[in-house]
Amino acid sequence: MRLVDDYIDQYMDRNMEILIEEWQLALKRDTTDLKRRISALEKEIDPLTEFETYAFEKLSELEERLKKVKEGLP
Repeated sequence: MRLVDDYIDQYMDRNMEILIEEWQLALKRDTTDLKRRISALEKEIDPLTEFETYAFEKLSELEERLKKVKEGLP
């Protein structure tokens, strides 16, 4: 049985990074600061919402100007 264990250990050593990526496994280092990263992302929501509102208003203005330009052409 030791032969099988050695083979599996060697296989895991050679392919661990591939297995982690393929199975999308999280490492401890990926999760240690998860709360901090989530908080940082949550702080970005309001500015993005404000930008979305501003961008929508600006786009509406541009569409209105384009409509006027098109109407002015023969």
